[in-house]
Amino acid sequence: MPGEAAHARRLRKALDDAAAGIAGPDGVDSAGRIIVKAGYAGVPTYTLLDTLVIGGNTFLDATGARFVARFGTVSRKYKLDETNDHSPTPVYQVDGQRMFTAPAVSGAKAATMLINHVPAATTRGYAAPGNIRIRGGEWDPISAYVWQDTGAARARADKAPPMNALTFIHTQDIEIEGVTVYNVKWWHAVELNAVRRAVVQDSFFMGWVENPTAGLWQGEAVQLDLPSANNTWAGAADGTPTVDVRVLRNHVAASGSQPSWAKLIGSHTGGEKAGQVHARVLIEGNVVDDAKWDAIGPMNTTALVIRGNTVNRGCGGIYVSPMTAKAPGQPPVSVAANSLNGVEITSNTVTVARSAAGVTRHAVRINSVSEGGFDSKVTNTVVTGNTASGDSVNGKRYSYGPLVEFRPGVPPQND
Repeated sequence: MPGEAAHARRLRKALDDAAAGIAGPDGVDSAGRIIVKAGYAGVPTYTLLDTLVIGGNTFLDATGARFVARFGTVSRKYKLDETNDHSPTPVYQVDGQRMFTAPAVSGAKAATMLINHVPAATTRGYAAPGNIRIRGGEWDPISAYVWQDTGAARARADKAPPMNALTFIHTQDIEIEGVTVYNVKWWHAVELNAVRRAVVQDSFFMGWVENPTAGLWQGEAVQLDLPSANNTWAGAADGTPTVDVRVLRNHVAASGSQPSWAKLIGSHTGGEKAGQVHARVLIEGNVVDDAKWDAIGPMNTTALVIRGNTVNRGCGGIYVSPMTAKAPGQPPVSVAANSLNGVEITSNTVTVARSAAGVTRHAVRINSVSEGGFDSKVTNTVVTGNTASGDSVNGKRYSYGPLVEFRPGVPPQND
């Protein structure tokens, strides 16, 4: 990338070589991935002026390296969300139409620090080159923009564009281990969008700049997504769900300059056809501190296990819900039920605390949805062995929708 330091250009070249099957001095790992090492003695910070692209069969070992984004920006108008709950600060100044101006990424491949290589706009399913591993590194998308700012300007990250840190789409076999992501503005630390077989483990997601344009339900550090008209980073908007995912032993908390995330993990995008549902997801052994919303909130996700996690002082604890498939339009038109089967929530410890906005949600809530003539149920459900304390919603810490069916012989927990 023109204008970048020599070590950043060398890293890009090494990643391009690996994508082409050319091994460098660090060889190949046991899974056949070409190793590219970003960290070394005395390594300076990688200031990225454009998105890093990682190809298939590549292991980016970023241990000891630090990455910051300094992409070009343009001004864009955004609409302030006043429908959903938000933290009371920082305050945004808006015009008569409730619009405000803030930066957006310009001239980069995408508004993300790193993305996998997707060969064409027609790439569908999980067809982009996979077998990718990323280990270690500090990933910081806003510090290059805001380090001189103070007060509300810094709290809002006024000069930084909204951006993901690590994004994967239309691919498979992704491993993310031991990364530290700081202070993402509005979006996600890790987005798995149309990904098959992925693990995110032993990582730290520290600090989040709250999105004033959407509800806190979209504030996931790790997002499970599917590509539709408005959220396709590359390839086809074909609704491919994300499946076979493990999220293990990660920690979500505040950073030194920003509060914690709304959620550790979740999904807030439904499919446009029946069957576009994320599946076979294990969320285990994670710690979530001071979540602004439901700390663990995988919607539209079947064959789901949430086990042995700790939620400290979350506005809410664990929330699971189906999402009726809807065709796009104004408003979207319900087209099919997308029921969930096999939801297990076991051995979690949840402490609920009223949020800065004065909101309290349940320690465990499983919803069901009746919409547009379609009933999206949740069946074969298990809720057992959890410990819930702290605040409640009208005296209840557990809540279940009317179409939630429990596994025979395993009575659900209740207050």
